[in-house]
Order: sequence, then C-alpha cells, then structure tokens
Amino acid sequence: MRAIVPLLLIALAPLSALADDGPVTRSSAIAILGKPALPPDFPYFPYVNPNAPKGGDVTLSSVGTYDNFNPFILRGTSTRGMSGSWVILPGGSGSGSTVGHIWESLLTSSADEISTAYGHIASTIELPASKLWVGFELRPEAKFSDGTPVTAEDVAWTYRTLLDQGRPSFRIQMADVKDVVVEGPRRVVYHFKSSDNRELPLILGGLPVLPKHFFDGRDFSKPLTDPPIGSGPYRIASFELGRSVTYERRPDWWAVDQPTGKGTNNFGHVRIEYFRDSTVAMEAFKAGQIDLRTENIAKNWATAYDFPAVARGLVIKRDFVHHLPTGMQGYAMNTRRPVFANPLVRQAMAEVFDFEWANKNLFYSSYTRTLSYFNNSPLASSGIPQGEELKLLEPYRKGLPPELFTEPFKLPVTDGSGNNREQLRHALELLQQAGWSVKDRKLVDKNGEQMTFTILLDEPSLERPALPYVQLLQKLGIDARVRTVDPAQYQHLTDDFDFDMLMIVYPQGDIPGNELRDYFTCAAAKAPGSFNVSGICNPAVDALVERIVKAQDRETLGTAAHALDRVLLWGWYLVPNWDSSIFHIAYWDRFGYPDKPIREGFNFDTWWVDAAKAAATDAARSQ
Repeated sequence: MRAIVPLLLIALAPLSALADDGPVTRSSAIAILGKPALPPDFPYFPYVNPNAPKGGDVTLSSVGTYDNFNPFILRGTSTRGMSGSWVILPGGSGSGSTVGHIWESLLTSSADEISTAYGHIASTIELPASKLWVGFELRPEAKFSDGTPVTAEDVAWTYRTLLDQGRPSFRIQMADVKDVVVEGPRRVVYHFKSSDNRELPLILGGLPVLPKHFFDGRDFSKPLTDPPIGSGPYRIASFELGRSVTYERRPDWWAVDQPTGKGTNNFGHVRIEYFRDSTVAMEAFKAGQIDLRTENIAKNWATAYDFPAVARGLVIKRDFVHHLPTGMQGYAMNTRRPVFANPLVRQAMAEVFDFEWANKNLFYSSYTRTLSYFNNSPLASSGIPQGEELKLLEPYRKGLPPELFTEPFKLPVTDGSGNNREQLRHALELLQQAGWSVKDRKLVDKNGEQMTFTILLDEPSLERPALPYVQLLQKLGIDARVRTVDPAQYQHLTDDFDFDMLMIVYPQGDIPGNELRDYFTCAAAKAPGSFNVSGICNPAVDALVERIVKAQDRETLGTAAHALDRVLLWGWYLVPNWDSSIFHIAYWDRFGYPDKPIREGFNFDTWWVDAAKAAATDAARSQ
C-alpha cells in the first residue's frame, strides 16, 4: 500500500499511555524506513500545478460491466473511481493518489516518494516510543457531501465493518491490530498486539473512511446500487448500471485548498463508459468518444495508432517512464488442483513457455523477462544465498529444493526461432520424474488419464500470447485450453479459486509489507477472495513474510525479501511473463498537465482540461 500517516496532540493522549509507552511523537506525515521529503507546512505537492483550471468534461472507457458502488466486498463488480484511480495502468496499478474520488482516507501518499504519506482527513498522528498504538486527530473541516462532519466514529465503524464484512484481505493485513477506540469526536486510537509491525499506521491511515449514517439500515455485504455519500472531490451525478457512470466535481469539497488537495481533481465531470470488448473500446477512442486510454498491448501500440487523428496531431501518443518496482506477472498455477500439486510439473510448465519467440513475434521486442517477485527493485534475489540470508533459510532447508542453496535461479532462454526442442525435452523429463508418461501421443498419469487444464483469461487480447503457449503444451501431449470470460465472471471464479491456471500480476512497492500476507501465506490460501490464487502454503514463506512485515531497517528487510523471492521462485508457482518500465498513454490533445517527471511516471489526478486546446480538438473531431 502507498498510504502513510500524520500525528496527534499530546494534550489529548491518555496519561496512562504517556506513562507506559514512553515519549509520543507527533507529525503531519510519516515514512517507512525513512523521512518525508516535504516540511510540515508544505503548500502543495511539488508535482502539481496549484493554479490548474477547474472544469471541463472527460470521458474514459472500461472493459466489462459493473453492478455495485462498493469496492470493498466480495459480492458484485464495482465501478471504477469510487476509492481509487480513474485510470488503471498496465500491471494493475492506479494513476493517482490514494485519496479516492468518492471516499477518502486519513492519509494520502506522495506520487514522487517511496512509501511516504501525508495527513489528509487526519491533521496529525501520535506514535509512542513503544509503537503499541497509533492515534489520529481528524480535521474539523472534513465533511461528507451531505454536510455531515467526518468523525472518529466513522473511522472506527469503517474499520470494524471492513473487518467483519469486507474482503478477506482486510482481515489478513490487519491481523496485528488489537482494537480501535474512539476517544473523542475527532480522535481515534488503534492498539496493536505487538510493536513489530512497522506498517500498521500506514495501512490504517490508508483505509477509506465511510459514512456510518449512510450505511445504517443497509446490508454492507450486499452490492450497493444507490449513489453513496462520500467526503471526496466527486459525487455520482448519473449512472446507467452496468453501462456508464458520470462523476461531477463538488464545488464544496472541503480539501480543495488543503496541501494534499490543491492542484488535483481538476475535471468538472468524469464519465466512464463500459464496453464489452476492448476492440470496440479502441474504436470508440479513435472516433473521439473516449478522451484517453492506456495501451498494454505492444502490437496495438506499434500498429493500431495510425489513424488520421494521430497524423494530424489531434491524438498524442506518449511514453511515460516510471521508476516503480514491476513486481511479478505470470501464468499462476492453482496448486489446490492435483494437476499442479507437484513442483516438478510446475517447473515443466515454465520450461515450455518461449518468451524470446513471443517477445520477438508478438510484442515487437518491447518487453523484458520478469525474473523476480520484486522485479525492477533492489529486493530482487540473485546468485545463491549467503551470509544472513543463508541463516534465514537454513532452518527450512529440508523443505526446500536443494538447488535453491547451490544454483542461481534462472529461466530457460531460447533463440527466438520458435524451435525450442531443448526446452520441451527438459520439460518432458521433469514430467516423467513426476510420474507422467506419453502414450499414444498423450501425456498420461499412472491411471492412464491425460493431463488436462484450462488457462482462464478475462480479456480476449490475452489469448494472443496464451494460444502459442497452449500449442507448445499440446506438443507434449497435454490437453491444454484457453477460456476467456467477462470480467465479472472472472472475478467470481478467482474469488472462489475455481480455475486451473490464470494470468496474474503481483504488484510490489519499494517497501513491501502486510500485502504479502494476502499474496503468499497459508491463511490467505484458505480465504476465498484473497490474492493467493496459487494456494501457496509453505512454512518458510510464512516465516519470511513475517520477517519482512516486522523488519525495522532496510538491511533486515532486504535480506528477508531476497530469501522470500528465492523460495517463491524455486517453488515454481507460476510461469514468469514479462514487464516494462514504460506506460503507453494515448490521448486527444485537450489536456494540460505538469510536465515534471515523477517516480510514478503518470498521475492523471494532476491533469486538467485546457479550454483552448479542448475547443480546437473537439471542433476538429466533431467533423
């Protein structure tokens, strides 16, 4: 998570807490394993235009549908923009701060700093020397769109409701929270079970603050179809469930002049149109019905943007370079299914995939191979474990592959010709070691049953790299297939772990923490709706995740992350895919934005509609 925290008035802290927990630190911002870059009195984020004009209309697209305005529950499919970003970037990350457009959080992160956040709804936070609790003081000016003040009771109610009725990831990530106490109309304190979890103040500060009075009498666990009340800069102006939703900017937004709000959320209206097919969405963009799109298909970026509006300069193609960890993307195998229970089988699946051919023939050589769960980060492992990392792994040696300790992890590399016979031969050897054999050109088990599985996808464009992979698997006698479903059905199937193999992205931050519990631990493997789609349950993984969560310095964190990365890689839980440090963005030339490079590369919340450009471009495309 990117959110982080502010501090509290010592005068309001209980005397017992001061006596038992040591000195209390108060601040307007917080950073993990570092210090915030901006002073307490900063006027606005340095990457925004504080005088950005307000107004203008923007139309964006989304593939799929929606039936719900509550993104925090398992049931239903939520619409975009409620608590996150207008624009979803390749890799699953959002464009914009953690402050939502309808629902906001106590803190908001900086788009140009590592794991740093500043007070938003919260003006200050308190952290005692014992690190056994965190207190938040809320700004009195923070109000919901109906004029009701945002209170500490709203904060506590939200926490308890998400814990009881929200997605399982909330329970997993907040397992170290002991309780929450409302100590005044604008003061809330969370107590922790131990002082080890350095990230808890950030996680709690990044939770949405929902209006208790709005949800009174409603079943929170059921999809929400009424426009909700929020404290954010936008409210829902109109919608056609499943087809479109229009947000309008609130002229009375309480944070418009706050340092964390100034220069952001500048559009007058944002409309999101839903399309069943990405090809239709692309045609709508070309026709001028959609104003901006991100492109995650290399072939499209190379060949699909040659229409007249691009040649005339009405549509701009731009690459935004980011400096973020790219995490891991791959074909994840569901180890709950017997076909993928054996790691030798899973390794064979990785041997078959021919990245070099795909990159050359499908991706226009625009990607690099993903080699780590912490790719594009100093936390990625390399070589063989030594020193402190070896000490961490030693207690689990018997349960880990011997090669982990003696060989650097590496993926097969082909010549890109499409003739990867050596890799197929090695894959077949691994499958034979796992008890499979070829009979009548079919790969069968000891009972004569053919190996059969399906790759589940939620986007037809993903079939392009998946189908050649399936053809290679079929050469080994495997009955492999591809099944593409709509996003709503895909979410339902993945929440229930009802699949064999799927493509997934594990996003990572510069300082990973509690989200790893949701990705890789035994507890998450048993929780429907968690991000542990592969069903990873390994004592070494659980222990190393806890080491990372509780690391108090970068060296300890790095050592544990290297070890975890190594264990996950040698577990062969997925077939690593590809990644890029570039966001491809195409947009009609009607925007202005601060032309200042930032770590995140692209932040749509800082853009605005340039009236002169918009008038010229809109007139041209209307013709």
